[in-house]
Amino acid sequence: GGVAADKLVGAGGNDTLIGGSGSDTMLGGIGDDTYVVDIATDIVIENVSEGTDTVQTALASYTLGNNVENLTYTGSASFTGTGNALDNTITGGAGNDTLNGGAGLDSLIGGAGNDTYIVDNAGDIVTEAADAGTDTVRTNLASYTLADNVENLSFAGTGAFAGTGNALDNLITGGAAIDTLSGDAGNDTLDGGVGADSLTGGEGDDTYIVDNAGDLVTEAADEGTDTVRTALASYTLGSDVENLTYTGTIAFAGTGNDLANTIKGGAGADTLDGGAGADILIGAAGNDTYIVDNVGDVVTEAANQGTDLIKTALSSYTLDNNVESLLYTGSASFTGTGNALSNTITGGAGNDTLDGAAGNDTLDGGAGDDIYIVDSASDVIKDSAGTDEIRTALAAYSIAALVNVENLTYTGSANFTGTGNALDNTITGGIGNDTLNGGAGTDTLIGGLGDDIYIVDNAGDSVTENTGAGTDTVRTTLASYTLGSDVENLT
Repeated sequence: GGVAADKLVGAGGNDTLIGGSGSDTMLGGIGDDTYVVDIATDIVIENVSEGTDTVQTALASYTLGNNVENLTYTGSASFTGTGNALDNTITGGAGNDTLNGGAGLDSLIGGAGNDTYIVDNAGDIVTEAADAGTDTVRTNLASYTLADNVENLSFAGTGAFAGTGNALDNLITGGAAIDTLSGDAGNDTLDGGVGADSLTGGEGDDTYIVDNAGDLVTEAADEGTDTVRTALASYTLGSDVENLTYTGTIAFAGTGNDLANTIKGGAGADTLDGGAGADILIGAAGNDTYIVDNVGDVVTEAANQGTDLIKTALSSYTLDNNVESLLYTGSASFTGTGNALSNTITGGAGNDTLDGAAGNDTLDGGAGDDIYIVDSASDVIKDSAGTDEIRTALAAYSIAALVNVENLTYTGSANFTGTGNALDNTITGGIGNDTLNGGAGTDTLIGGLGDDIYIVDNAGDSVTENTGAGTDTVRTTLASYTLGSDVENLT
């Protein structure tokens, strides 16, 4: 045809009808006819059982008319091709094509590009070459298995769906019902949708999108490093899944398994428990709680992301950077060490040693004979039971306000002033010129080296000095006092 609105009529053979640029009407008749359609208003007329006919077009979209079997795209852009009730063959091009065969047993050939195939018949055949884009099948069939070289599968129906992948890295998405999704050898992502789905990744490093507490994730041992991503308020990893990532915005409780897990929280106040393995716990923003039960556990917090707490039953633990609090949950003795922040460290019923390190810390030993390492004058000591000791390198320290702490030991190398309380204290100085005052109780004062001064206000106070350990002085308000050995002066 030409530029006008032509009418082309074939003979009885295998005709090729080219209408040209006008709005043409083409009738092929009997035979396997080919129609070249170059304007959307072209009309192709075929009757039933008049051969196997083909439309060739460079239009951006085309839908086959009645009694035409095949559609081939001849352009270079993206194409949307739609079939009819016959068994169609629809062939795309180099672009990102969308091919929909309709009701028949169709053959869909996408070519290069990221193609989408609409599959609505179990007999539909999708053909893709290797490395010809990232392609997707969308189907409303109750079950579907991806053909070779097609990456993604999406369910568009309303009932239950069984979707199976191939050897590629598949993305398989279910619907609102109870779906069964299975990957294969690739690094697959399985998203069952809102129903209580069964997700099996197979080999590869698989990712599971879990959005229903009834979702079941199945992995076998040594089948890659796998990850569950969820917005549920709580989730516990099943066997053979390594990693857990929270994708919601509220508080999250994430629990691992016996593997070496990586568990990531979100912006809320999360509780992360890696389980028995050597885990990596990442809380993000919020006031997070970490359950640490393996010496290989690593807690990762950024600065200024909430007030965070580690709970542990390990015999000793040192706080990681940017974590504020440490709570011992065991029943034996515990050694807990802080960091540069203002820490709160809480022991248990055993004989604990608590060291807040550089910040202004709060140390609570609980029951037991506890030792507190005090390195800031602003450190706060809370204690309720046992025979407890303060160890400090500060130039002066008083336990007068600490009604449940008995002993004070200086660990520095300069001069020290140590003051007791109403209990029977043992106060120990160092190598400097120390001043030791036990207070009201029956105290034991040990000066060590240096020219020490002892304040004695109870007849039961005991002063201990060694030979050649300085020139030492006792000061007392008692009515009578006798110097002990190796003490030179009495005032």
